[in-house]
Amino acid sequence: MKKILIIAAILFSGIMAKAQTEADIWELVKSDLKIEYKAILAQNMNFSEEEAVIFWPIFNEYMTKKGANLDKTMKLLEDYATNYESFTDEKIEELIKASNSQKTERLQNNMHYYKTLKKALGIHKAAKLYQIDGQINTIFDFQIASQVPIIK
Repeated sequence: MKKILIIAAILFSGIMAKAQTEADIWELVKSDLKIEYKAILAQNMNFSEEEAVIFWPIFNEYMTKKGANLDKTMKLLEDYATNYESFTDEKIEELIKASNSQKTERLQNNMHYYKTLKKALGIHKAAKLYQIDGQINTIFDFQIASQVPIIK
C-alpha cells in the first residue's frame, strides 16, 4: 500500500507542472488519473483473466462518473477563485452547499460501485478497491486543498 501512496503522490504533483492553463489542469487530471489509476490497480488487485474481463468495464464506467464529479469540483474552484476578493455571506453559503453536494455525490458513486463490484467479484476484491480508491482520493483532495487559499 505504501507504493500506491507514493505513486499517487507523484502522479498528482506532476499534473500541475504539465498544465498550461486551469482548463488544461483538469483535462490532465482526468486523463492522468484514469491512466495511472489503471496501472496502480493492475499492480495491486491481482486480477485473474476472468476477473479482469468483469472488472475493467465496471471501472471505466466508474471513472466516467468520477470525471463528471471532478468537473463539478473544477467549477466550484473557479467560482471560489472568481469571488475570492469579494465573498458575500450568500456566496459563501452557496459554495458550502455546492461543495457538500459534490462530496455526497462522490460518496454515493463510490458506494454504488462498491456494491456492484461486491456482486461481481466478491467482498474482498471490492473492499480492496474501495481502500485503494479512498487512499488515492485522500491524496488528491489534499493536493487540491493545499492550493486553495483560506477565506479572508
